[in-house]
Amino acid sequence: MADASLNPDRALHQPEFDALAVTLADVLARDFGVPARGRCVVGIAGESGSGKSVTATTLARVLGTRGVAAAVLYQDDYFRRPPRVNHAARLADLAAVGPHEVNLLLLAEQVAAFRAGADAVEGPLVDYANDRFLTQRHALAGRSVLIVEGTYALHLDDLDVRVFLEATHLDTAERRAARARDHHEPIIDVILDIEHRIIARQAERAHVVVDREFRVVRRP
Repeated sequence: MADASLNPDRALHQPEFDALAVTLADVLARDFGVPARGRCVVGIAGESGSGKSVTATTLARVLGTRGVAAAVLYQDDYFRRPPRVNHAARLADLAAVGPHEVNLLLLAEQVAAFRAGADAVEGPLVDYANDRFLTQRHALAGRSVLIVEGTYALHLDDLDVRVFLEATHLDTAERRAARARDHHEPIIDVILDIEHRIIARQAERAHVVVDREFRVVRRP
């Protein structure tokens, strides 16, 4: 799991996500045969502030209480540029906004390593305070589930279960403000709207959709 001292929002306990994580764990067991099917990869996508990180972290914890060990990969660690540099690139050209900002190939490679039975993989770790990437080791030995969360997580092809959080950037304005990661600028609303139009399309590929009230809706 990522260093909570660098990325504390990943470790925050938010009670409203407890019931959601329990329901998702139930769905994984009942409808997708987890963990009996062997190593399983779960993608969790949604807009900024929708709760992707805390859903992934809480789900991993709930699975652990059931004897199902899980690891989590966070998309924020896989951006091609550190946060402030990436924001400057967006300001210079809004065409920079999109899945091409993320090293999805590296994420896919690490998913493949998990599938192949790797005991561990090394990947980047974003250090927001110092606007840089460090290196972290993800332990995979004994893990039955790999959870990949991020705005573009469902762009990955090799996923067994695709979860989409429906809350939009308009629904989550207060949540994002509470994180206080970014100073609000008018351009942020433009960027979030661009992201919305890209991210929302992933709902069509989801097996499970979580609505704005954290209720799980199963899709065929």
